[in-house]
Amino acid sequence: MEKVSIIIPTYNRADVLITSIQSVLQQTYTDFELLIIDDGSTDNTDIMVESIYDERIRYLKMPENKGVAAARNEGIRQARYAYIAFQDSDDYWKPDKLEKQMTFLAQKPEIGLLYCPYECQKADGTLLLVPDHNIPSEEKQGNIYRYMLLRNTIGTPGVLVRRQCLEKSGLFCESLTCLEDWELFLRIARDHEIAFQDDPMVLVNLSTDGVSHNISGYYEARCYMLAKHKEALLRFGIFQDVTKDILESAEKLGILTQISKLMQYYLLQV
Repeated sequence: MEKVSIIIPTYNRADVLITSIQSVLQQTYTDFELLIIDDGSTDNTDIMVESIYDERIRYLKMPENKGVAAARNEGIRQARYAYIAFQDSDDYWKPDKLEKQMTFLAQKPEIGLLYCPYECQKADGTLLLVPDHNIPSEEKQGNIYRYMLLRNTIGTPGVLVRRQCLEKSGLFCESLTCLEDWELFLRIARDHEIAFQDDPMVLVNLSTDGVSHNISGYYEARCYMLAKHKEALLRFGIFQDVTKDILESAEKLGILTQISKLMQYYLLQV
């Protein structure tokens, strides 16, 4: 059986990390290593991890907090195997997640990245499915680079990717503090075919460090992607659509002037 490197970045999440780790250790597909990348935690994350005995676990602590993109990249660099999966420190995998994905990829050598939908647990306990069933299938799988320029349907904890894809398309952009996953998956979709298993096998908990709590990081990432993929956006005839979407949302927040200047800066720089 092919082996998988599973990467969990974490920062001061000792109180919830155990559930995430156990959901990986309880997978029916057992040929994996679990890399827990501690991004400079100051709580008792190290003690908690060391209390779990499983020879598949590798714990690495970074000397300082550098952000989730840097932590995941360190995990990728330390990974030993040809398949890489990502989990977050407060999310949960269903037991057959890895087995179903590895079985699928083994039969589809042309696929670079495979992902599944996830159920997002809101504060009131209700579940939201991402991506939504109403999104057409052709926008979720196949050659979806054009659609990925418009929106991201891929959730990181649902991803299984071939290491060779990351070697070609690159790693997470460490200068971004938001949407770094969208930016990476956009590059992978540009270079590789994407597959989608319509089976929600991940439960994601909403955290307080999401987009709504990082407005500046969100717009910096959107402007960065606009500039980096300008040629493709123009080729597909959607450059104006994406520009309009960014600026209209900024106007609603009363920050149109600032974001217009930020967009101009990136368009001139890239």
